[in-house]
Amino acid sequence: MRSGRSRWLLDCIADLHSMFFPSDASSISMVLPTRWIVVDDQRMPVGHVAARTLRRRLEAVWLELPHAGNCSDLTPDRVHRIRVATRRGLVALDAFRTLLSSSRCAWFEKRLRRIRHAAGEARDLDVLADRLSNDSSNTTTIATPSEDKIQSLAARTARNRLVAMLARQRDVSRQPIHSISQKLRDDDWPGQLERLLDDIPQSHKQMRFGDYARQRFKPMIKRFFSAANRKLRHADEMHALRIEGKRLRYAMELFAGVFAPRTRARCYDSLEQLQKMLGDFTDHAAAADRLGRWANDRSALPLRQILVELHREEVAMADESRMLFVKWWRPSRRRTLRQRFDLALEEPSFSRSA
Repeated sequence: MRSGRSRWLLDCIADLHSMFFPSDASSISMVLPTRWIVVDDQRMPVGHVAARTLRRRLEAVWLELPHAGNCSDLTPDRVHRIRVATRRGLVALDAFRTLLSSSRCAWFEKRLRRIRHAAGEARDLDVLADRLSNDSSNTTTIATPSEDKIQSLAARTARNRLVAMLARQRDVSRQPIHSISQKLRDDDWPGQLERLLDDIPQSHKQMRFGDYARQRFKPMIKRFFSAANRKLRHADEMHALRIEGKRLRYAMELFAGVFAPRTRARCYDSLEQLQKMLGDFTDHAAAADRLGRWANDRSALPLRQILVELHREEVAMADESRMLFVKWWRPSRRRTLRQRFDLALEEPSFSRSA
């Protein structure tokens, strides 16, 4: 079993090797966010690739967590980044699950989900506050239905009170993230990570990364298209598709080095577009749900009129976003994307093991 310092030194050597002796993956690193790619030759033992990848993914969560839980900094990007980092970490753990200690893997999965859940509330409030306070955009701003109401003193006062209420709730929403950060410091997240990595078997006789990637990626594609081929009549179905799309996209980043550059770029771009369009829908749907609950709360009676109006507009925008997506996500587009993924698994750059 290697110490954490020894493994760190090996990772540094491997990074230098990638710089001076790049594999095929280097030709596509400009397309994907380089922060999330571990550029490795697919002929390398999978244990080494797993250790390097998990270190980067889980260290990113640890570095972002204190900033996301900082109640004095309500920058929305902080919460967004911790949510993305936790999702990428969960995908990495799932991808290399067969190499990991089940108990140590479960420890990280439980805490990553806890972080993501806590950050979800903060993220929803950030999105809603941004649209309420940004009156300059017709496409992202929530506004009362008629211009005369917006200009009226009563409407402006109600809106300002609502924005102030959101500001207070956003501040409170950071506290659970901060508490988790403190708890994980006490639980020694860095030490837990070193123990997780030390348990990963290391041997030159292991399965090569390219073969392992192909084996693990196939069921991910199957899960995605199982969600993609549904009728998508309900918000839950669209949300499920978005989640599977994220998982597949993050897995593509993880396995970037074993894809043919052109095919990989096309698949990745399609998943990014899908995620963006579904994100518009889910943001509006989440805002509509929250505004509807507030409108029915007795404590919000003075703001009821504007809450009802905002709720109706969010519902309308969610419906519009859903129709735009369904029109875009036509059967021919799904078939083309599936064919590209199937081709990617068959191309020499993916299946080559020597």
